[in-house]
Amino acid sequence: MDGLPNDRLTKKAYGRILKNVRNLKHCSQEKLAEACFSCRRTIVDIETGKIAPNPSLRVEFAKVLSNPILEYFPQYSIGQFSQRLKIRFQHEKSASKYFLNVINQKDLDSFQEVFYLYKMASHQKDNVLMLLLDEYLHTRIMNAHPDETIRILVERYRQDYIEFFKIWIPQLNFNISLGQNPIHLNIFKAILEQNQSKLTEAIHLHLINSLNDIERIINALLSD
Repeated sequence: MDGLPNDRLTKKAYGRILKNVRNLKHCSQEKLAEACFSCRRTIVDIETGKIAPNPSLRVEFAKVLSNPILEYFPQYSIGQFSQRLKIRFQHEKSASKYFLNVINQKDLDSFQEVFYLYKMASHQKDNVLMLLLDEYLHTRIMNAHPDETIRILVERYRQDYIEFFKIWIPQLNFNISLGQNPIHLNIFKAILEQNQSKLTEAIHLHLINSLNDIERIINALLSD
């Protein structure tokens, strides 16, 4: 397994997660260093975002603190997200045009049911179900894109984004409000109305909202 990207944002994010997990386990820096065959200075430098831990040290952190996240922290740079989001939604806009051209009544009936489930999940704040329906929505749109290479690229970028927001962000312990629910509802509505302009606009708003989320997280990391 490769080391973490050596950029400031990713190092600060990992350091914050390590510190949060260590405190939850009531483990001092000295105790963690001893258990991981390291030194306290190294733990301090990692937790303050000065250095990135090597793969073997991440394995030791995960084992000692019983938290696999410390081993499998993203191998990609957080700073790459904004550009990846722009690429992802550029292709999703293109895919949406193909999608609306081939959608049939059976598809619309299926989307109507999913739309109802998403509204219900949103009302009940069922994040697990919302994530599954979100996956269904974006996968169906992108599957209509004729270029397989682009479909694979967008899928990878989207999974990285979901992993970061659903797994890593809670570990960072930030008080950041993320609100994608109305945007997904608008995407569903545009599909059901088979309205290309509304669908393009909803996807664009999804991009803007996601970029704003990333900016808030980056600012929180840099000001920490």
